[in-house]
Amino acid sequence: MLSEDALGSVLIIDDDEKIRDALTRVVVRLGHEAIPAATLAEGVDRAGRGDVDVVFLDVRMPDGSGLDVISDIRRAPSSPEVIVITGWGDPDGAELAMRRGAWDYIEKPPSVRTMTDPLVRAMEYRRRDQAELGAAGAGARQFVFRGVVGTNPKREKCLRLAAKAADDDVNVLLVGPTGTGKELFARAIHDNSPRRDNVFVVVDCAALPQTIVESVLFGNEKGAYTGADRRRDGLIVQARGGTLFLDEVGELPLEAQKAFLRVLQERRVRPVGGREEIPCDFRLVAATNKSLERMAREGTFRSDLLYRLQGVGIDLPPLAGHTEDILTFAAHFMQIRLGGRGRRNKIFSEDFVEALAGYPWPGNIREIRSVMEAALALARDEEVLYPVHLPMNLRVHAARARVESGKPPGPADASPAERRREKSEGADEGLSGKLPGLKAFRDAREGDYLRELTARHGADIPTILDISGLSRSRLYALLKKHGLSIPRY
Repeated sequence: MLSEDALGSVLIIDDDEKIRDALTRVVVRLGHEAIPAATLAEGVDRAGRGDVDVVFLDVRMPDGSGLDVISDIRRAPSSPEVIVITGWGDPDGAELAMRRGAWDYIEKPPSVRTMTDPLVRAMEYRRRDQAELGAAGAGARQFVFRGVVGTNPKREKCLRLAAKAADDDVNVLLVGPTGTGKELFARAIHDNSPRRDNVFVVVDCAALPQTIVESVLFGNEKGAYTGADRRRDGLIVQARGGTLFLDEVGELPLEAQKAFLRVLQERRVRPVGGREEIPCDFRLVAATNKSLERMAREGTFRSDLLYRLQGVGIDLPPLAGHTEDILTFAAHFMQIRLGGRGRRNKIFSEDFVEALAGYPWPGNIREIRSVMEAALALARDEEVLYPVHLPMNLRVHAARARVESGKPPGPADASPAERRREKSEGADEGLSGKLPGLKAFRDAREGDYLRELTARHGADIPTILDISGLSRSRLYALLKKHGLSIPRY
């Protein structure tokens, strides 16, 4: 647990006791709390509690390679920075570490300076990031998201990257599983850019006809090929002055990739069958659900084009495991559906919320939208949404999970206010009889405080942090400790 007077929390994952002790001395000297872990399993579990700022991670551990758990650690609630330390450094390992989100990669034996410098810089970055996040309320009001919502730390980072990228003409590459909102992000970037009043042209690379892909992209002159009965402007020319969004860019054929690379470099396009090049000033946003790096190694995607696409890279997280985002999107799509028809929002019953939160959402945001539209259609004029309104696959998943956990169904008709009142009354009755231990009493009151705080201020994280005096990582750690999440409904 993070001590009250510590500046930050540093997790040290290394099986070498001497290295752990040396790093501990450096960490404590800088005013932070040091948390030792001798195995990867222990370290990943400790990071998952949510109150860790920086992790020193060894590569060769008794239970595996540290490189394999970087992504898991980065996905922890506090999204800690990871500094890799290894006695077997190699360029490929360094590249893999950085691509998986490491802050730095240093070799053993580390000196005081090589340990101190990256730690100081990582902590400084997190402080600035927190300050920037504190101002995110105003920034979010200025940045038009158009359906891009969600508050888990990684999604918030994506939103801030999108807001920064929108002000410039730098190329943006959006990466994420199907349904994570890549087109929503692309539109948000366009809508908040200096090109917002011009066109937003979407190119679905997976749907381009293979035989005439270059004609569709670059245009063609009359008679350029059989069936070209007139001159046509390609989608790239149509995007002049605006934004060109290449969805599933990994599906672009190799020959078209080569031609498009030249267009990116010269900002000029030659139509199929044409003699002259046409200027084409556009802003590029691309998206993919594939690993373009792996495709480049396999020779199915041009590495030189990949380098041009990777101006600003934004990795969109899946929904699985992020209850706060699941409920946020569910409420968001309900508001869109009902608000457009002038109807009031419905109440989510407790078991409806549990069913949503416990489902893995393989279709991500797209699936949530479809599920909510179906649920609202079935509920019609009912004020409360219950699991019976959900598709059968979600109801089956919720029922199986409940049986496996041995948990009985919750009180579907109890409102959040009633449940809080019952818990409060229960706590008061407990004090009238045998007194609980001080730690148990403190934990119970701590949970009550957090429930009331989040119930009052919902998604307003900056206000919650300001009122409570907690750091962001500490807030998420306490929410996880008490099984709470930021309410969105």
